[in-house]
This record gives sequence, structure tokens and C-alpha cells, in this order.
Amino acid sequence: MSLTRRTVLTAAAAAAAAPVIAPAGTAQGAAHAAAPATDPATDPATAPVSGQRLMSGMHARHRFDLRAEPVDLFGRELRLTQSRVHQQVAFDPVTGLAYVTQIISDGRQLADESAPVPGAERDRRGDLCISEVAPDGTVRAAMYLRGVGHGGGLGIEHTDGRPHLWLETDATPVTSGFAYGKRIGRIAFAPSAIVDAGSPQIEVFDPVPGSSGVTPSLDTEHGRIGVRHGSGATAEYRVYDLAAFKRRDFTPLYRFPALYRTQAWCLYGDLVHQNEGSAYGPANPSPGNSWWNVYDVTTGLMIERRFNTTALGLSHRETESITVRRTPDGPQLVFGFATQEPGPRRMALYGITSTTDGTSDHVPWTTLEYDTAVYTPNSNNYVPQYRQVGNRIDLHLRLSRTDKAPWTTGEKILTLPPHIRPNRTQGMVGQTTGAGVTGSLTVRWEVLTDGSLHIYDPRGLTGWIGLDAGYFTS
Repeated sequence: MSLTRRTVLTAAAAAAAAPVIAPAGTAQGAAHAAAPATDPATDPATAPVSGQRLMSGMHARHRFDLRAEPVDLFGRELRLTQSRVHQQVAFDPVTGLAYVTQIISDGRQLADESAPVPGAERDRRGDLCISEVAPDGTVRAAMYLRGVGHGGGLGIEHTDGRPHLWLETDATPVTSGFAYGKRIGRIAFAPSAIVDAGSPQIEVFDPVPGSSGVTPSLDTEHGRIGVRHGSGATAEYRVYDLAAFKRRDFTPLYRFPALYRTQAWCLYGDLVHQNEGSAYGPANPSPGNSWWNVYDVTTGLMIERRFNTTALGLSHRETESITVRRTPDGPQLVFGFATQEPGPRRMALYGITSTTDGTSDHVPWTTLEYDTAVYTPNSNNYVPQYRQVGNRIDLHLRLSRTDKAPWTTGEKILTLPPHIRPNRTQGMVGQTTGAGVTGSLTVRWEVLTDGSLHIYDPRGLTGWIGLDAGYFTS
């Protein structure tokens, strides 16, 4: 049965890949509120950690095991109230209801509008629909917020017996493309309500004045709120005490650069989980380019970067939402894909409850396809394989030509799968047999951006050639 049709009763743990430990910047405490001195895209900070570590060890207790097999939360792809891609999801910690953001559909006319509004107009203004979804996948209600942003951040706070939405607001309209919020807003969810940015119904917070692309994530269990702001090399995460934030004390507990393009993100405990990836297409065929990036907020370090292989069989698989919700079995990391193209988009959500302390991490080797009629491995131990650790790829092989003919310089040995191809040519040093070889026992290898792996040596070698080396995809 396809994973897209599994129910929450069919969960099973399965080994996949292991994490990468990579510097992503330095978390700064409240006494170090200046912006990072270096460009995080080109010079990740490596200075000592500053600021006091709060709730020490929290990240270990709440580090989800991204190797575990996710469960399908609803057992199907859900149709929401709008035809657009869902952006983010969050759960009411009291009722368990899910709330989902979408840009309002093309041609939709709200009750107070005189005519249907084109989708491009909704995009450029930042008009959102928030759907309320029951545990069985039924859409119970919808609320409309115009001029607030793109919907990439969402948190739910249950107070006074009602769910309150935390999301971006006060988007500046753009000429074309998407408008993004520049402040944080808080508003009680009200079925069928239509509210415009600037309304007194929206409580506004401005933690990073003058910034753009501001999105929140709420962690009510640990009394914190996270804010992401900026874009590209200037993107940054900040973590605040929630009670202080509500008093408009915008002194961050931690701040650190955000690496990689993000679709959605969430804060839970001492960790930020970041979803990265785009839809299947000619330039991004299956298995796609969906990644999880996990940061320790107390250090600003990226402690895990893992390729997401969930639901590869979806006909349209576009990385979108990520959040943490409470379940009877403990916290659950929930993430989703937008599906169905063409036609009204649907939402597929999956969850991981298993946790890890990182001590049992293991990186398995995966066999590579090669032409068995042309090449023969020295033994089963030398069949071409790769191992992926974040954006580093290790290759292992030892091959001979079956016809015993000399190797030709520039000969293509095999082609790597799309998700491990580098963004520029990478060179590596391999080995050759010592029998009958004059000169160096090393040979040069190159992997090109199209994934082709080549051997370069003009000596006309006739023995085996091998490779135990690695390269970086970016």
C-alpha cells in the first residue's frame, strides 16, 4: 500500500539516512543583539556561542528521528476550501483542530466584494484564507484575512476558550508576484469572518521594524515564539519569550542566520525545523529536492540536514508545511506536501513521533546503477555505492572492464541520480591496481552537474580503477 494511503495505525520505524552536523551561524543572546558581522551565505559564523542556554538538553529530548517512517495523518489527500497551494498548518493544543493557510482562490468573490477577484490580485495584496480542519479531515469553517501576506507562518494559541491565530500581517502590495507581511498579527479565529489588515481586531507586533518576509512560529508548550525575517543572505531566525513578546519586549533569547531557501518552518523547544524544496518538474524530477534542516537555537548550528523521501509517488509533490502538535504518544512533527496539478490543489500531511538522541545515527550505503555488461566490480564489496550526509556525497567503487580493454580518458562510468548531483563540476582522486602500472597509482575522477561520473587518465590502464572519495552538492 502506498504511503499516501497509510493511516495512523500503520506506522513503522525504518532506517534511512543519517544527519549532517554543519555550522550555520552563532546564536546570540539578548546582550548581543547586533546583526551578524558576516554574510551567512558565504561565511558561516564559527565564533563561540554567546548567551545563556535555556532548558539545557531540550533539543535532545525533542529531536525527532527523521529516519523513521512517517504516518499519513488523514489517509488521503485533503481538499480544502481554496484551490491554491496550502502554505502552513498549525494545531490548536486544546481542541486538536488543524488550521491551514492558503491564498484565496482565483476568481473567488467574498461576501463584501462587488465582483470576483483574480488570483494575481490576491497574490500581490496578500489575501489569505484560513481553514479549520477536524481530525477526520473535514473542513469545518473558514476565515478570510486580506492584505496580511503569504501565509508561510502560523501558530495557534488557545485562550479565553477560543483559538487565536498568530501569523504575518501588514503586507505591502507588490506590482506582481506575492506580497509578504512585515509584522506579526494575533487574531481570534471566527468562522466566515472577513478582516482586513489594519483592523483593530488584529493585534499587531513589530519585533524587527523595517524588515520584510516576517513569519512567526508559536511554541506554547515551552512559552516561546520564533520569528523569521528577511530573505536570501539576510534571512534570520529570532527566538523570544512569549510572555515578554506579548508585552512588546522584543529582546531575543537567541538569533542566528537562516540557511537555504525555506517553504515553511517551526520552533519547538530548542530546535527549529525548516522545510526546503519545490514541486516536481522537468528541472526537479522524482525524487525531488525536499530537505529537512534542523537548527539548535542555542548555538545557531544546523545539527541535521536530511533528504526527505516521504511519499515520492505523489503525482505532484510540492514541499510546504511543517509544525509540531501534541498527541497521546507525545509531540509529533507534522509536515506536508501540496498535491494535484492541474486542478484544485490538495494537502497531504504526514507525522513523525519517534525521537532520537543522535547517538545511534548510521549512514547507510545505497547502490548506484551502472552498465553491468561493460563493468564488473572486483567483488560484492566494491559494487558502486553512494552515501549522503547532508550536502556531502561519498562514493565507493572498484571496477574492471569486462572486455579487458584499456580505460579511455574522459570515459563516463555511470550517471548519479538527480538528488545527489553537484551544482558545479567536482574533482576527486581515486586509485588503480598496481599491476603493470608505471607512475602514480592514483587516477582523477570528475562528477559533472548532469550527474555523469568520468575517469581521466591518458595511460591506457587495463586493470581495475577505484574511488573512495566525496564531493559537495552545493
